Amino acid sequence: MDKIYGVILAGGKGERFWPRSKKSKPKQLLPIISKKSMIEETFTRLNSFIDKNNIYVVTTESLKEPIESFSLFEKENIIYEPFGKNTALAIGLSAIRLKHLDRDSLMLVCPADHNIFPDREFQNTIHIGLEYALKGNLVTFGITPTRPDEGYGYIEIGEELLQERVYRIRSFKEKPNVKRAISYLKKGNTLWNSGIFLWKVETLLKSIEKYLPEMYKELVEYEKHIKLEDEKEHLLKLYQNAPSTSIDFGIMERAENIVIVRALFNWDDVGDWNALERIKNKDKEGNIIEGEVVALNSKNNIVISEFGIVTLIGISNLVVVKTEKEILICKKNETGEIKNLLKILENDEKFEKYL
Repeated sequence: MDKIYGVILAGGKGERFWPRSKKSKPKQLLPIISKKSMIEETFTRLNSFIDKNNIYVVTTESLKEPIESFSLFEKENIIYEPFGKNTALAIGLSAIRLKHLDRDSLMLVCPADHNIFPDREFQNTIHIGLEYALKGNLVTFGITPTRPDEGYGYIEIGEELLQERVYRIRSFKEKPNVKRAISYLKKGNTLWNSGIFLWKVETLLKSIEKYLPEMYKELVEYEKHIKLEDEKEHLLKLYQNAPSTSIDFGIMERAENIVIVRALFNWDDVGDWNALERIKNKDKEGNIIEGEVVALNSKNNIVISEFGIVTLIGISNLVVVKTEKEILICKKNETGEIKNLLKILENDEKFEKYL
């Protein structure tokens, strides 16, 4: 599989894992699901079938120091965005860089912060997608829903191309309310959108040219300066001029040459603190506990203490996270409000040090 290049998207802020996740060290750089950081988990998964020299990472300039400190990636394989500008541009930038290196390359795009296992089933699923990518399709991977989750996008499957594994896509569904998510599960004709993609670089760039012509024009102009002294200057121009849109909205929801492969591996996008309930072991009271914690008459909590002790009495269904300088106390069903909390902190200079 010499022609496959892994591209790890690692520019996210991971805000819903505050206060552990900070601007200088967001979620993907933290050991959330194991003793390894999430980006190390992702790199290891790809490196099991893709040569290290063919694994790239896209991140922002602000994360240069922590990304390089992992020593996972060859320096020339770290693609720095001047600033984050949504997934279509991050993926487009990676594609034009790979085209410059190898016109016939295939590109496997994976977010840095997913929990996926077992590796063997992940590889098998990618291999199935490979056949369809080589035929000029944009391939995405879908997860069979296990619950009516409001936090995921859904994909309605159409014509079956390979029995119970590969399908044409009928439509993309935005994140639904619970009632609609339940109806999707009952019908059984939707998959969760995993955000993992596979395609020939040539196929993707043709799609960008068709559906995002302004972005394509800027990418082609930038390509003329790759490896030249003024590359950084033209990269900044690319990011200033190209439109901001997601790869789903900008390309996938509009393209006709797309297929979805049903994944049989276990998957979780580890979106917020509640994801730990699906990953970590609970005590007999249903609590997930990390660090020095004593819980009395307390049930179904997620409690993380990085410094000192946290004690609970008569508390249920809370997320409690204590770091060296911050404490978060939040109802489990309100973790989506953490982003709004951070906006309040950002608007007050005296709180900037906690971000």
